[in-house]
Amino acid sequence: MAKFSTPQLLITAVSAFAGGVLFAWLSSPRSGPDNRRWISDSTSDLKNKVKESGKGLKTKNFPDLYEATEDLGLTEEDLLPGNR
Repeated sequence: MAKFSTPQLLITAVSAFAGGVLFAWLSSPRSGPDNRRWISDSTSDLKNKVKESGKGLKTKNFPDLYEATEDLGLTEEDLLPGNR
């Protein structure tokens, strides 16, 4: 059996997937405008899902500084210069 490199395997997999999508799209019972509308709606939904999950990851991984420093136990007097 021939050994394939990772780039060759990746290109083959992506090409096979794209070919399958193209075949399914061309052989679907919907008309061209219906297919284009479906693709537009699907990509818009996907874009919104990715954007929302990105916002969720951002708020999850970057805490609010007021919440993060709330438990330090410092008073305003501790933060004034010269009170060390």
